Amino acid sequence: MAWTMPQKVGIYTLIQKLAEQKVASAEELVTYAKLAVFLGDVRTAVKFSYSLDSPQFRDAMLSLLTTVGSAKAEAMNDPAGVDNLDYLIVRIRQTYGESLRKFWGP
Repeated sequence: MAWTMPQKVGIYTLIQKLAEQKVASAEELVTYAKLAVFLGDVRTAVKFSYSLDSPQFRDAMLSLLTTVGSAKAEAMNDPAGVDNLDYLIVRIRQTYGESLRKFWGP
């Protein structure tokens, strides 16, 4: 996936927003939905409207993780892009973990 400069700016802006938001916050979930739309996956974006502990939400997180992982594999010649996508992968995993914690309880 060869991204144009506006696309790179768009993904960087979304990643910056995530860096300012608390893991598993409502704001973060909106940002994930925007990211899914940005990546062309509207079905995944809709699943972010489900509660954090629902299977649909976790399915959306896994789908987003897969898409971002594919983008990272294709961005290997852009070190800054890889670093940004690495950060995004870590954030998605953190939120997924929080979803599992809420599902299973304390």
